Amino acid sequence: MKTTFAKLTLATLIAGSTLIAGTAEAATTTETKVTTQYNALTPGMTIAQAAKVIYGKDYKKQLTKKGSSTVLKQKAEATSTSQGQKMTSYSFYNKKSLLAQPVTSLIFMTKKNDSVYRLTVKGVNMFRDTTTGVRESKMKLAKGAKIKTGMTEQQLDAILSGKGLGEWMGHVTTDMTSVQSKQELELGLGIQGKSKTYVFPTATKTNKLVMLDYNAKKKTYVVSWQESL
Repeated sequence: MKTTFAKLTLATLIAGSTLIAGTAEAATTTETKVTTQYNALTPGMTIAQAAKVIYGKDYKKQLTKKGSSTVLKQKAEATSTSQGQKMTSYSFYNKKSLLAQPVTSLIFMTKKNDSVYRLTVKGVNMFRDTTTGVRESKMKLAKGAKIKTGMTEQQLDAILSGKGLGEWMGHVTTDMTSVQSKQELELGLGIQGKSKTYVFPTATKTNKLVMLDYNAKKKTYVVSWQESL
């Protein structure tokens, strides 16, 4: 369930964030700033707390009331209500720029029959002016090497050039424990997960899009899905 949710979230974030490409060099500083901001966004934050991270000291000007709930003034990407539990999502990027750039997407939910939205999913995708339209790793897949489901980061690193996996393209963190019931949490049904994606060049003209999910037991990311681009 955790893996499927992360994949669907990633697909949604990518599909909903199509921008006009620009120069990769111009996005470097922005990518660093957005990554720092992404790391500062903590699951369970209210919309007001998340807005403070994103907008700084003037964050209150970005807030409004919708019924008894505090939400952002900007238009939500999607909203829904199911069995008394509400959801709203937002995307953040410089809408005035035509350059390829990072896109941060956040999903907030409430507990059943509650009014306070809390951060349950955060994701960021690095779009760049490349052949694939996103940030690609500099680490190249060795000729004839095969990426297999279940590979750990260390095993994947062994079939790539250089040391490490290089720059990731996307990252998604899911943590719904702040809006789940006490009973669900006591039964060990808390929904949590982390995924990251990379685009690796290959010896041919294709690229490999690879998703890795965090495995809490192994304490490392493992390959969960891949496709050729």
